Amino acid sequence: MRKTGLVCLLTLILCFTGSLTAFGRMEGHVFDEAGLYTQEEAADLTSRAEAIGETYGMDVLFLTTTDTQGLEAREYAAQFFLDGDFGYGAEKDGIVFIIDMGDRDAQMVTSGEGIRIFTDYYIDKIWNEVQPILSEGAYYDAMSTFLTDVEYYCGEYQKYLANPEAYQSEYQKEQESRNIVLYVGISLIFALIMAGVSVVFMRKGHNNVKPFTDGRAYLKENGVNFRVNQDSFVTTHTTRKRIIKNEDNNNNSWGGGSSTFSSGGHNFGGGGGKF
Repeated sequence: MRKTGLVCLLTLILCFTGSLTAFGRMEGHVFDEAGLYTQEEAADLTSRAEAIGETYGMDVLFLTTTDTQGLEAREYAAQFFLDGDFGYGAEKDGIVFIIDMGDRDAQMVTSGEGIRIFTDYYIDKIWNEVQPILSEGAYYDAMSTFLTDVEYYCGEYQKYLANPEAYQSEYQKEQESRNIVLYVGISLIFALIMAGVSVVFMRKGHNNVKPFTDGRAYLKENGVNFRVNQDSFVTTHTTRKRIIKNEDNNNNSWGGGSSTFSSGGHNFGGGGGKF
């Protein structure tokens, strides 16, 4: 009887412990409710996501569904992220790629450090690469491309943090290129306007000139007087002034800002669209 009672007690303890695990942190990286991936594809995505997590502390998740239960795709992914207790560290660093087959909507949902790394600029770049692949129905290929981009930008962000003053991000390079084009365009337009104004005044001035056929009209009454002017170079003085640039120490120097939304008292970022 004592042995039987002990076995029952141990069974209850194990059941209770199992329940705690079930309602605690969920394990895994691929949650394919819509059945879009083969076992081999899911295993590959999981392996690569785990490597990114170990290297950069970024929890990468893949979620597919056919029913978001009345929520927007990004809200469904955010709630899934919170319910599963995903994310690294106190800020719950991570990124979820959700594919909602019911509404043909795909969203990247970021949390913690993920919001700072994957700004609107980089989210748009990733989406522009992934969206055409999703539209073709090649879901694994799309997620493979997504993983490649996630790993790349996580690595670049680490380089940026190591030396923000020396590192130049894609965002900064593009902004500088746009500024150069803008300055050149403005200068060209200004030059054309000034040239046009000059031509108008020159033509107007020429129209008021009346020709003289008598050379005496160009002589003064008392004849011709010549005056000699001479300039002597003495010395020169050059003044130099340092122009101090305003250093941009916020996230704009990495990749601009991030659009965020709140779910369950936690802030999320990201973006995406229809496919």
